[in-house]
Parts: sequence; C-alpha cells; structure tokens
Amino acid sequence: MSAVILDDARKYLIHSLKGKFNSFETKHPWRREWEFTVMHSLHIESYALKILARENHLLAEHEIILLRLAAILHDIARLEKTDQHAKLGAELAKEWLLDRTDSFLTVDHIDRVAELIRDHSNKDVRENDFSKAVLKDADTLDEIGAMSIFMAGNWLDKQSPFFFYELRQRLQEVELPYCDRKRAILNTDGARSILAEKKAFVDNFITQLTDELQADHQIEQMLLGQSPTND
Repeated sequence: MSAVILDDARKYLIHSLKGKFNSFETKHPWRREWEFTVMHSLHIESYALKILARENHLLAEHEIILLRLAAILHDIARLEKTDQHAKLGAELAKEWLLDRTDSFLTVDHIDRVAELIRDHSNKDVRENDFSKAVLKDADTLDEIGAMSIFMAGNWLDKQSPFFFYELRQRLQEVELPYCDRKRAILNTDGARSILAEKKAFVDNFITQLTDELQADHQIEQMLLGQSPTND
C-alpha cells in the first residue's frame, strides 16, 4: 500500500503542475518549466532517504512514508503566484489525501503530512522535530555540488574569452562560501556529511580547472583588467 500511495502522489504532483510556468525565474532557464519543479520534488524525496540512511534514527516505517509523501508534495504550490507556497501546498496536499478512499492514512497521518509541508520553508531556526529537520535539510541540499557549477556559469558572460577564469573565481568567491552558509542551517549530521562531499566535489573541480588553465595569478589579474599585486 505504501508504494501505491507514493506513486499516486508523484502522479498527482505531475497532474497538478503540468502546463504551469515559473514566471519569476531569470537566470536559470530550466527552472521555468513545470517539469523542473517535479524533478526537484523527487530529488528531495531521494535526499530525505539518503539522510535517513546516514542517521541512527527511530522513525517507524509509517513515519518514513509520511516524510516521503511530504517531500514529493512539498512544492506542489511553488508555481503559484504567492509567497505562501508552503501554506498553500499543505492545504492542497491535505485536500488530495482526504479525498482518497483507499488510503491507509488516518486523519492524524494526513495532518502530519500537511504540517511537514507547511513548515518546510522555515529554515532559519534550529529544528527539533526530526522529520521536519530531514525535509528541510533535503530541500537545502538540492542544487549544490555538480549542479551548482552549471548554475554559477549562468551568472557569467558565456561570450567572454575569460569565461573559465571568471567561473573559477565565482566558484571560489561565491559557491564555496554558499556551501558554508547552507551548512550553518542544516539540522542533521547526515545532511552535513552529504554537503561536505558536495563541497569537496566543487573544491576538486576548482583544483582541476586551475590546473587546466595553468593559472598564473598575476597574469590572470592583468588579463581581467586588474592591477597585479606583489605578494
């Protein structure tokens, strides 16, 4: 039964978002399409499971199902023109779950899924509720690592002959500190270990890129129109 309701939630997510458009995205064109929100939601379900696999947790099987449901449906209202997408998403998810007559979920279970969704955007406070902590951390982890390298390039002039130098600089000055800021809001050791691996990947990419560019610091500064400094 659990596999059925999770699969149905994925189908409901697709049905609810299909044809909608993200009108507020500017830098990353793939984020504009409804399919991206679907894929992001499924990434979060996957990250939730990855975090759980690294945690010595006491969640019962039904609690894991509720967490996965919340992960799948957490952004179901993301494409609506509202800054209250978490609240609206909780309402939509609850309505859909209550309408199911073949579900093993009780009203308390459904309320719990809605609660997880409603609170998922509030990441500025330390979370003591373990399931909420996992969902928030899973949502934080997406688009960091390999994906963030592509995203960093979207902030740069791709026609510039110095694109790879500028990419290296942005990764060093923006993306690595971004990893540190995100680590500060994580709640679980599992998420922190995943983020550490992501940051190491970006750091290794910078090292490889530096090697391929054969970057000499003073030459690089002169090429970028800066005054070289004497160390």
